[in-house]
Amino acid sequence: MVDLYEGLTLAEQLVVAKTGRSLSDLQVSVLRQSWQGQRKTYDQIAEELGYSSSYIKQGVAPKLWKLLSEVLGENVNKTNIHTVLERKLVSQVQMGDPAPIQGKQIAVIPTVKSIELEFPEGQVPLASPFYIERVPYEQRCYEKIVNPGAFLHIKAPKQMGKTSLSIRILAFTAQLGYRTASLNLLQADKATIADLDKFLRWFAFNISRKLKLEPKLEDYWHEDLGSKASCTSYFQDYLLAQIESPIVLALDEVNEIFAHPQIAQYFFSLLRSWHEEAKNSEIWQKLRLVAINSTEVYLPLNINCSLFQVGLSIQLRPFSWEQVQDLAGRHGIDLEKDELAELMFLTGGHPYLLRLALYYLTPRDLTLEELIQTPDSDPGIYSDHLHRILWYLQQHPDVLTALQQVVKAKAPIKLEQVYGFKLQGMGLVNLRGDRAMTSCNLYERYFRAVLS
Repeated sequence: MVDLYEGLTLAEQLVVAKTGRSLSDLQVSVLRQSWQGQRKTYDQIAEELGYSSSYIKQGVAPKLWKLLSEVLGENVNKTNIHTVLERKLVSQVQMGDPAPIQGKQIAVIPTVKSIELEFPEGQVPLASPFYIERVPYEQRCYEKIVNPGAFLHIKAPKQMGKTSLSIRILAFTAQLGYRTASLNLLQADKATIADLDKFLRWFAFNISRKLKLEPKLEDYWHEDLGSKASCTSYFQDYLLAQIESPIVLALDEVNEIFAHPQIAQYFFSLLRSWHEEAKNSEIWQKLRLVAINSTEVYLPLNINCSLFQVGLSIQLRPFSWEQVQDLAGRHGIDLEKDELAELMFLTGGHPYLLRLALYYLTPRDLTLEELIQTPDSDPGIYSDHLHRILWYLQQHPDVLTALQQVVKAKAPIKLEQVYGFKLQGMGLVNLRGDRAMTSCNLYERYFRAVLS
């Protein structure tokens, strides 16, 4: 008989060998609960693990069984997992598998040679072995998005993983049978964004195509109704009426319309009205919204109050020490405690800065000592990133002056609130109350040099 430890170890080994990624902690917990109590319901498992029943039943469990079915080559579920793994173990031993589970052997983690490195740019692909789960943000998003009329707001500085998280929310809901559409507002022309009617028509037209429906704006758009009412009618009477399942819309880079405060306020108030309609209207309960914005652009208070005070708001944070160690391990790098501390000090746990460092450290193009000594040199691995930030600051002299004060100070200093929030939104400083300090050593060294 296969015991619990052998079963979990075998499952982990097979998943890693197939995908290059380990099971998540929550997947392991669900697997353990299913193994130990095959008669337990998902409601009971969810209660013991401290999650909502719908999240476990509709999200985690189906994804887990689908994954195990793929790696084991047969249908796997909560009731047969014990039998399937035992049969697989016996088969491995009989066939002389080169890496069977023997006794209490720990699962073999693939070396970096078996994983193709990815240059860190843009979103992290769904199948990437280098994606680090944003605990607890992902779980909260998965739990929230299954609720009727759900609204999620994901915000963070650039290159912090907002889009990577949003595509996983869409993938999660697609597995539940939801229809999904993702629209990046960077694709809209400036002239389009500056005109409410043009923008809402562009918005409705593109969402129709993303949902694979023929755009029929002229059938629902009426001058006498006005742009907002016409757009509402189009969604309610056409898009939502045509599709029976819930629909999840992810709107990326919504900060693109912040430059037009009146348009932004009208648009966000429209989205908020749809969210409010879902409290009483069954058809609007099918619509789930995910708004993603970069916090480099300061959010005016009147726009903030239009939409972002409802639903679930997620502010992505830098990686923790454990997450950095996990990411390094996935690159085949075993960091000592002092090396981990040096890398954290340099990058502040910023996901992009870390991935870029590990990309160059993995094939030994660069040593950790060299990286620590000259991270901001020209040309250096961070030069493009640092130049982009410097260019933005040069367009906003007041913010640049505020950062200059921070990097020159020997201790956290007090800033005007608006500049503290702007620099924090860019990821350049951390705020402790009303006092600011640079978020990582890389930024402190670079900007102290160029602003001196």
